[in-house]
Amino acid sequence: IAKHKEVKHVVTNLGSQGYIDQGTNLAAVNVKLIDSSQRDFSSQDFVSTLMQELADIPNARLIVSAQMGVGGGGSPIEFYLQGQDNEQLELLKPEVMKLVSSVPGVQNLDTSTRTGKPELTVYPNREKMAEIGASVFDLAMALRLAIEGSVATQYREQGNEYDIKLSLNDDSVDSPEKIRNLSISINGNVYTLSQLADLDFASGVNKITHRDRYKTIQFTGGVTQGYNLGNITNEIKKVMEEIKLPPNYRFAWGGDASMLEETMVDMIRTFILAILLTYMLLAAILESFAQPLLIMSTVPLALIGVIFSLLITGVSINIFSMMAIIMLVGIVVNNAILILDYVNMKRREGVNSHDALIEAGKMKLKPIIMSTLSIVIGMMPMALGIGSAGKEFRQSMGIVSIGGLMVSTFLTLVIIPAFYYITTKNIGIDKRAETE
Repeated sequence: IAKHKEVKHVVTNLGSQGYIDQGTNLAAVNVKLIDSSQRDFSSQDFVSTLMQELADIPNARLIVSAQMGVGGGGSPIEFYLQGQDNEQLELLKPEVMKLVSSVPGVQNLDTSTRTGKPELTVYPNREKMAEIGASVFDLAMALRLAIEGSVATQYREQGNEYDIKLSLNDDSVDSPEKIRNLSISINGNVYTLSQLADLDFASGVNKITHRDRYKTIQFTGGVTQGYNLGNITNEIKKVMEEIKLPPNYRFAWGGDASMLEETMVDMIRTFILAILLTYMLLAAILESFAQPLLIMSTVPLALIGVIFSLLITGVSINIFSMMAIIMLVGIVVNNAILILDYVNMKRREGVNSHDALIEAGKMKLKPIIMSTLSIVIGMMPMALGIGSAGKEFRQSMGIVSIGGLMVSTFLTLVIIPAFYYITTKNIGIDKRAETE
């Protein structure tokens, strides 16, 4: 990794991948790159390069991802397999991994569960223990006294107190056979451990995750560059339908996919509210319920530019682009207001709608172009990704704003006058028509 000149420094943390995943077989490597203005590729491009270069390391499972979102965030793809039995969840996990891994665009697929470390497990023989009147608690406490020891008394000297702990030495419990032959005193009688329980090696539980009162396995993954998170999420939902889950088992979404879905709902609600408020304001100013509808038709025209700008640049819809769409609701109507306000003024002077529209087009073309260019030029640095760190996330806002505004401005100069003429050419509202 360090051979790349764009790498500023590499910090390695041996023995853990976070607060929960710990073990001598784990490591986390944080790579700090130089500022984006000093390199010719993005952090996501560098991820693809490292995945190719590190793929030939034998016996190592590598996950390479770029720090995404504000403050680092979670994985773009994140969902949960939930149920009530850990063993059943573990049986379902390989099938889920296989199907989701087959979805194009999914990379670094991982789960939250790990195979536990091998440990010596004691299985009490409850029938034998019942015969001697012993409980599992008695057996556990006897084992604890023999192996871990217990504090028998304290030693006091010069006001200080020290615990005196009695336990077997390590040589007496360093093999399964020695543990099986441990002498255990229960109810005044001495037994060997093998008389009361069976011992065997088994994998311990690494961790148990609960979410919404379900035992949960978390699946995380990244999105390959050039793929859209929304499309990948839909494909994963389709392959999940092939899995027959037992009763009371389910899938639940989290991470960026869940946040995107929630944000989409909130943004649609906000978009509708912005349209209603804009319409109410225009209706109050123009003292008409019909003309605001004509002015609001510029919003769909702006959406045409938004779609084309996203397709041309390859930028996906995110929270910033959706904020830009809401912002456009209050901006794109300005051009139509300039035209129709001048037309209404001329018609009150007695000019017919055709001549009023022609004159309005001539008089308001320059102000419309000037106002549009001022906004486009102001948004240009954001759209080009010029600025401080994090500009990649704000870039979509500039692209959407410029695309929607330019297309809306061009179409407004043609479509709005045409609609106005069609709807008003047979309606005489000018003073000359009223006097006649």
